[in-house]
Amino acid sequence: MKNHEWVNGKLLQTNKKYSQLKLKQKEKIYQWMYDAYRAKYQELGKYPDTKDIDDILASVMEQIEQAEIWIPYREVRKHFQGCMTRLRNRLKRERLGKQENPNRIKALGMGFSICKVEDYSGIDIDQPFVFTGRTDEEKSLVCPTTLVPGNTTEREDHWRAFRIQGQMDFSLIGILARISKLLTSSGIGIFVISTYNTDYVLVKKKDFQRTLKVLAGSNYQIISDNVTADGPLEDASFDGSTSDYEPNC
Repeated sequence: MKNHEWVNGKLLQTNKKYSQLKLKQKEKIYQWMYDAYRAKYQELGKYPDTKDIDDILASVMEQIEQAEIWIPYREVRKHFQGCMTRLRNRLKRERLGKQENPNRIKALGMGFSICKVEDYSGIDIDQPFVFTGRTDEEKSLVCPTTLVPGNTTEREDHWRAFRIQGQMDFSLIGILARISKLLTSSGIGIFVISTYNTDYVLVKKKDFQRTLKVLAGSNYQIISDNVTADGPLEDASFDGSTSDYEPNC
C-alpha cells in the first residue's frame, strides 16, 4: 500500500502529519518535549539550541514508541523546532516562579461593539482593545463602544469581554476549548479574538454576570475592574475579588 509500511507487525502510515495526532497525544508529546528540554538545560547549564535537538528528541521518541504513538521522526523534529522559543520561555517562567495560570480570567471594564467599517481612517489603533480584521470581502473592527468611528456601516453593540490572563504558550492545548464548552453548555454564545499573547472572549452584556459565575464555579480565578463603563457589576454576590475562587491546580 502506498505511503505505508509494516513495522513490528503493524501497517503504519509513513507520511503521517503531526496535525493528524489526537489531542491527548499532542498534549503528552508536548510535555515530554518540555521535560527533555528542561533536562538538557540542567545538563548543559544553559538553554539548549538547535545543535541539541537530536539529543533531546532521543528520549522523547523513546516515550512516543513506548506509548505506541506512531508519528515519523521528521514530523516530531519539525514540530519541536517550531516550539523551541516557547519551551525556552516556559522554562524561564518556571525558573522565575512566574508560570502563567490559564485559569486566571480578567473581566474587562468596558462595553464592546463589533463593526464593519468603510476603512480604518477613523480608528486610533494606539487605543487599548482595538482589534481589526481585513479580508478580501470586508474590513471589520472590534473596539470599546466609545471608540466606534463615524464611518461604520454595520455594528452590533452591547458586548462585554474577558481575557485569559497572561501570555499563553502556543503549544498549550484545550484552554479555549474548555471555556467554550462550559459557556455553550450553559446557553451562552461567544465571540473569540486571538492575539499573539492570549485569547479574548466576548459575550452579550445580558449574559456577562452569568458567564463569570459559570467560570468561577468551574475553578477559574476571576479578576475584575468592578466598576465599568456600563456601571458596576450588578450581582453583589460576585464582587470581582480573586480570593474566593482559587484555580484547581
